[in-house]
Amino acid sequence: MIASSFLLTGCSEPETTQEANPVINPALVEVVAPQRASDLVFNGVVRASQRADLAFRISGLLTDIKVNEGDSVKKGDLLATLDDRDAKNALASAKLELKNTRQEYERAKAIFEKTQAISKAELDSITTRYNLAKNRVEEAQRKVEYTQIFAPFDGVIGDKKIENFGQIQANQPLFTLQDVAALEVVIDIPHKVMLSGVRNTRAIAELASVPEQQFDLSLRTYSTQADANTQTYSVVLGFDDLKGYRVLPGMSVRVFPANDEPQSGESLVTIPLTAVVPDNQGKQFVWVVTSDNRVKKRFVDVGTVYKDRVVIKDGLKQGEQVLIAGVSSAKEDMEVRPYTDENGA
Repeated sequence: MIASSFLLTGCSEPETTQEANPVINPALVEVVAPQRASDLVFNGVVRASQRADLAFRISGLLTDIKVNEGDSVKKGDLLATLDDRDAKNALASAKLELKNTRQEYERAKAIFEKTQAISKAELDSITTRYNLAKNRVEEAQRKVEYTQIFAPFDGVIGDKKIENFGQIQANQPLFTLQDVAALEVVIDIPHKVMLSGVRNTRAIAELASVPEQQFDLSLRTYSTQADANTQTYSVVLGFDDLKGYRVLPGMSVRVFPANDEPQSGESLVTIPLTAVVPDNQGKQFVWVVTSDNRVKKRFVDVGTVYKDRVVIKDGLKQGEQVLIAGVSSAKEDMEVRPYTDENGA
C-alpha cells in the first residue's frame, strides 16, 4: 500500500497556475463626422410677446360681445358687457345707506363736540357704520365697473371662447388679446442643454409659411424650472425684423443657433452631451479611442448646444472615435472593445 501510494504520488504532474486574461469591456463610441447646422434644429411656435386672456372679475349674464376673432382693437376699447342691472341696484342701495349714515354721523359728531350728550363709544360706533357704508359704495362701484371689459392694450382678438347670452363665471376666459406687432418664438429644450448653460443669445428662424427666408432672433428669457410632464425648459426668442412678411401667432417655426457657429448650410462637428466630461478646473474633455483600442483623455473647446448634442470647436478630427457612454468609469490608457449603435456589442 505504501509503495502504491508512493508510485501514485510520484506519477502525478505538478500543478500549474494559469493567469486569467484581462477583461476587455465593450465601449459605445461615435465616429466623429461633420454635420450640417440645419440638421440640428429646434421646433417652436410663434406667439405674441404681449397677450392676455380676458375675463370678467364677477359672474353674470353676458349681454354683449362687441368683437370677433381677428378684430383689431385699441387700448381702452369696450369689448364685452355683462347684465349690470343687479350691480347698479346694489350701488344705488349702497349710496342710499351711505347718505343716511353720513347724516347720522354728522349729527352725532356735532352733538359730541358741543354738548357731549352722547358718549365717545357711541360716536365711535356711528363712525364705524359710516366708514363701512363708504366701503360698501366703493365695492358696489367696482362691481358695476367689473360688468365691462376694456382692451388693456392695442392688439388683435385671438381665440374667442364663448358667445353672447351665456352665463359667465368669474375669471372665465372669454377671448385672447394679442399684440401682433411684437412677436416671439417659444422652443422647448431638454435638461441637458440647460445644465450646459445657455451660451447662445442669437438664433435663426425658418417659417414654413415663408419659404426660403430666414429671420434673426434674439434671446429674451428662459425658464429655470422644467415642465412637469415633458421635463423640458422653455426658451423665448424675439424677432429682430420680420422684413415686411405677415407672420401670425401659432405658426410653426424651426430654430437653430446663429452667433459664431456656421450658418445653416455649413458643416460642424458635434458629439452627444454624454461624451463631454467637465474637470475640476472648468475645462471639458472627452475620451478618444485610439487605433489600438486604448482610451485617451483629450481636452476640447465646446460651443453651442443643439438639443442633446454639443458643437466641438476644436480638439477632434473627422473619423476619430469618441466614447459616448460609461465615461465616468473610463481611465487613461484603458483597453476597450469599441462598438457603435449600428454594429452592436
